[in-house]
Amino acid sequence: MTMRKKVPYIEQMEHSECGAACLAMLLCYHGYHTTLPEIRDVFGSSKKGFSLHDLIRMGSSFGLAGKAYKAEPAQLNEASLPCVLFWENKHYVILERVGKKMYTIVDPAFGRRQIAWDKLPNHYSGYLLTFHPNEQFNTRERKSGSNFLLFHILKQKNILAWIAVASLLLQGVGFIVPQLTKWIIDQVIVPANASYITTIGLGVLGLYIFHQCFSLLRSYMIARLQTKMDSSLMSVFITKLFDLPYYFFESRTSGDLVFRANSNIMIRQILSSRVISLVIDLVLIFGYAITMFCLQWQLSLLVITLSIFVVAALMISSQWIKRLSDQNIAVQSKTQSYLTESIYGICDIKVLGIEKKIFKHWQGLFHEQLAIAQRQSMLSSFLDTFGSGIQLITPLTLLWLGSGMVLNKELTLGGLLGFTALATSFIVPILSMSTTYSHFLILGSYIQRLQDVMDSKPENKNGIGLEQLKGTIELKNVSFRYDSFGSDILSDINLTIKSGEKVAIVGESGSGKSTLSKLLLGLYSPSKGCIHFDNVPLEQLDLQWLRSQMGAVLQETRLFHGTILENIQHLDDKLSIEQVAAAAHVADIHEEILKQPMSYFTMISEAGSNFSGGQRQRLLLARALVTQPKILILDEATSALDNLSESRIQGNLQELECTQIIVAHRLSTIVDADRIVLLKNGRIQEIGNHQELMSKRGVYYHLYTVQGENENEEMVI
Repeated sequence: MTMRKKVPYIEQMEHSECGAACLAMLLCYHGYHTTLPEIRDVFGSSKKGFSLHDLIRMGSSFGLAGKAYKAEPAQLNEASLPCVLFWENKHYVILERVGKKMYTIVDPAFGRRQIAWDKLPNHYSGYLLTFHPNEQFNTRERKSGSNFLLFHILKQKNILAWIAVASLLLQGVGFIVPQLTKWIIDQVIVPANASYITTIGLGVLGLYIFHQCFSLLRSYMIARLQTKMDSSLMSVFITKLFDLPYYFFESRTSGDLVFRANSNIMIRQILSSRVISLVIDLVLIFGYAITMFCLQWQLSLLVITLSIFVVAALMISSQWIKRLSDQNIAVQSKTQSYLTESIYGICDIKVLGIEKKIFKHWQGLFHEQLAIAQRQSMLSSFLDTFGSGIQLITPLTLLWLGSGMVLNKELTLGGLLGFTALATSFIVPILSMSTTYSHFLILGSYIQRLQDVMDSKPENKNGIGLEQLKGTIELKNVSFRYDSFGSDILSDINLTIKSGEKVAIVGESGSGKSTLSKLLLGLYSPSKGCIHFDNVPLEQLDLQWLRSQMGAVLQETRLFHGTILENIQHLDDKLSIEQVAAAAHVADIHEEILKQPMSYFTMISEAGSNFSGGQRQRLLLARALVTQPKILILDEATSALDNLSESRIQGNLQELECTQIIVAHRLSTIVDADRIVLLKNGRIQEIGNHQELMSKRGVYYHLYTVQGENENEEMVI
């Protein structure tokens, strides 16, 4: 079965969104042009991926009727293409074409590739999904995806103008040299006229000085352009990255995000060096072509024909270049992400004794990257060799054919050599345009990864900020799920927390305690219901302002590489060392800090690896307390402490005048809470103070009793 058009490639940006990427590709194929961030905004970001049934429901919301089939590999040639294949029992790809010997698939992780008939059963899991537009389906035009890049380029109009002027003047030399060559041969060498020798020498010297001056000017301007574009691109990208919601970072590896940030360097190199070149090359090509036809139209046709071969070779290979670029960038990102994760988890790797296994897996990824890079390099080398070969034979071919014209007096020797120099100059921008086109194909692969960040919906930073947060919190019918088709993590939570009240959240693992903490911090948004702070809905508040009024220690909270003082201050120079010391006192860590080699100026390694678990928790607690927050949220913030340290900290916290929300697993630490909220399966099961809940002899009573017995046994042992 053949296809008339290809499925546009959209790369998945996280491990679990291959199904969403396949749906986005099929929507674009049928005429509804969308992006992966749009799909993500509509259906949420699933951490576990989407089922076939989920994809059918997602497609129906856009007017695509989906149907799932169980089919053997031999039956795929009867399927309605393109369709989605369930791949290796954990992944989705699009089957684009069934050939006589090969299947063409579009893999959202690695791009378009071909699979031999006998290799497909090793990957295909036996299920496929077809989609067809129904009467509710509407098409939508493609949106430009590179406007933000053009904006950054056009911001530097003055520099671009200088580069353009310098480039045009430099390339103008290409028109002078052929004419000068013709004149020297016809007026000096052939008639043996020695009177112009000195003049020619001075002219060559002047041409050299002219060329050097404007080359230096252009190099300086390009360097300035690259610096300004670096500053502009990186500032906008990093600002947007930090404005994205927390769940965006949860589903992506830090290595992948660092790779995207670094890709800005490649983008500015291509844009700064190639955008102007493209314009100049087009001007030169037309200018040289017109000049050549005015001098000798027969030889001009030959030069144009040779140039067409170069352009044709490039156009034929463009799909290979794009495919290899997509694959190369995808595997580079995957390799860097794996290496970053391995370095971050080196303690676990050492403990498990799996260094060789980790190295072997990384080596496999790296060799795959090298293999793709080698194929890409070989293709580029072939194109460069072909182009340089054309550039080599062009003047020789012109001399061969033009010599007959010189002998027949149809052309002077100077005219032939001048035309040859002009033709050589004509080939140069052709080759330059070929290189520019190849770079632009590579650029598209980088832009797609940046666009995923730029198109993602940011957090609300334009809301209101109250004069002062009092600390009253109200949750009304709050439910939360990660995506449209997942189950509720929290369901119908109704809870009012008064200003200054201490509320403990308890429950078994997986009951939703940590999720509730992140909802209160605005890291997640409720799927249903609403949260109010001082009677103002959370969605109307400036999240950055709100969090500045809160202190929090979550299970994911980490120390930064820097001094103890910098970590507790969290880069706020307005906080004095006295305020820092006061917070450290409350966190019961001040005395231990003074015993460090450089006191508060002692350096902390990445993630605090040079401190014990208990010390790290107390430093984090000091950081949460240093701003004297109106609301304090602690999620297992003292789990690594001994009973004595924890008791001292609990006593210090008791004296604070702020709303406290304590998520705890050790129930003996929260008996003095004003209220205890027990969660079970994402719902509030019991609520009350310690005495009330114990008297009910319900779930809390059972948990507290069991924990007490276990603690007593440990003390005896």
